[in-house]
Amino acid sequence: MALFRWRNRTLILIVLSLTLLCLSACESGTQKAQSAPTPTPALTQGQQLLVKANSMLTSAKTVQGILNLKVSGQSLNGVLNTTVWSSTPNKNRTEVHQSTLSQSPVGSVTVTDGKTLWQYDPAKHVVYSGPAQNNGSTSLFGLAGAGNSGQSQFLLNFIQGVFTGSDGTLKSSNAPINGQAAYDVGVVPQANAASATSNTGATFSYTGDVYISKATQLPVEVSLDIQGFGKAVLDFPKLTLDQPISASLFTFVVPTGAKELPLQQATQTANGDLLNLAQAQQQAGFHLLSIPGDQADYVLLGVNALGTPGSQIYTLRYMKGSTSFTIAQGKPLANLSTSAGQHISLRGTMALFSGQSGSNVLAWTEKSVGINITGLSQNEAITVAKSLV
Repeated sequence: MALFRWRNRTLILIVLSLTLLCLSACESGTQKAQSAPTPTPALTQGQQLLVKANSMLTSAKTVQGILNLKVSGQSLNGVLNTTVWSSTPNKNRTEVHQSTLSQSPVGSVTVTDGKTLWQYDPAKHVVYSGPAQNNGSTSLFGLAGAGNSGQSQFLLNFIQGVFTGSDGTLKSSNAPINGQAAYDVGVVPQANAASATSNTGATFSYTGDVYISKATQLPVEVSLDIQGFGKAVLDFPKLTLDQPISASLFTFVVPTGAKELPLQQATQTANGDLLNLAQAQQQAGFHLLSIPGDQADYVLLGVNALGTPGSQIYTLRYMKGSTSFTIAQGKPLANLSTSAGQHISLRGTMALFSGQSGSNVLAWTEKSVGINITGLSQNEAITVAKSLV
């Protein structure tokens, strides 16, 4: 009988031990299941092509290219053919070889060595120079400079942003473009935003195609229909990465007899598409916010009007010392902010501060008009926003 009771107790202990082990394993499995991260959705093939092309461009130590821009719209029509050299982190040279756009005449040269920026206007035989604005990135598609504030610069910046701000869908794996076999990737603004934002602070919706070479994985052509602006096509007859570039290309020798002026005057004199504040205000049909005139540290260089009547965005270009920034305003900018960024209580509403296309942007909507301040730190942008009248 004692032996029987001993066997029963042993059996019970074994069963209890196994039960505890099972419970422990189940609990551990549950905890692991609860703590497991949500898997990231796999990128579509079209999205993968965009990401890879952008990664190759932005990670390259040097970029050399020939770029042909063709624009067809109500506010801008013409062509612009340039050669571009870029070297990380902040060296760039752009030469204009053919142009029917008044703001970028043939023979124009823009050069920066990272410290100084030179801009040569052959029509006036004037060289504008001043401190380079280093924002930590190089303009891959050229024409970087305070004086290049017109619509062609807007388009080039906008197209550069398409590679990071678009949802891509592979439409064809064999689309012959400019004699090359290419992927055709259809692009629209990413699902979490209603538009794409350029480095100018202007925002538009768009549809289009990015053609990517099957041989090099680099873009061959970008064709976009931009709402309120028109059609823009950018071809890349030549695009070479990580090849040596002579340091002499990033210096500039003032041509004999050319006049030298401060860089600030380039925007004041060289761009025929700039308006003064009174002209822009009369054209806008709504009140344009601006920095009060008694704040003498801020200089208004002029106003760009982008888009067609009724859907225009007005970009006020300011300088404070050697720092340039923009204040873009327009009804197409209203209520476009996404949840990404820091929300801030401002001017009786909620604003969003975030990084877009490599630039800091403070965005909010006021009286059905969207306002974006681009190119300042968070504290500086908030200070400017509070001062607007």
